[in-house]
Amino acid sequence: MSLELRPSFTIGLNEPCGHVLKRLRARMRADHVEVRWAQRPGGGGPASTREDQDHVVLCIVEPERHFWSPWLMVDIAEQDGGVHLYGRFSPHPSVWTGFAFCYLTLGAIGFFALIFAWASQLSGSGKPVVGLIAPVCALIAFGLWWASQVGQRLAHAEMRTLRLRLRLPTIG
Repeated sequence: MSLELRPSFTIGLNEPCGHVLKRLRARMRADHVEVRWAQRPGGGGPASTREDQDHVVLCIVEPERHFWSPWLMVDIAEQDGGVHLYGRFSPHPSVWTGFAFCYLTLGAIGFFALIFAWASQLSGSGKPVVGLIAPVCALIAFGLWWASQVGQRLAHAEMRTLRLRLRLPTIG
């Protein structure tokens, strides 16, 4: 079990970017995987052709997709005379947004609860119940992290399927 909320990886290839993109496009045709190509924001101007697209999203096709099914975001970048593929697994974007919003909300509530508890302690008004809000927020945050770990275990086979789509045969 990994501590990461969104597991990531890097693949380095010593080939020209155009060649890697052509091989990836040929490799991405799969029965159980949906593929979406795009240009990464800030990727060097408007995408005029399919070859300009340097970002790919892989996900399980809709009929087989579950709540916990992963999405694989891959950025393709030229670097050090070769090409690097940066991949990151995440849940559906709306699920990830919900997780991020929950963490932000819990952090803000816990932070202000601690400030209010400290201020009431200094002023002598003493509201001990307020001091319990921050630990409760921390417990809920731990519960969210645990839920993400359960989701990663449920999605392990699907993560492997998506990851294998990036396996490029070597040049002979």
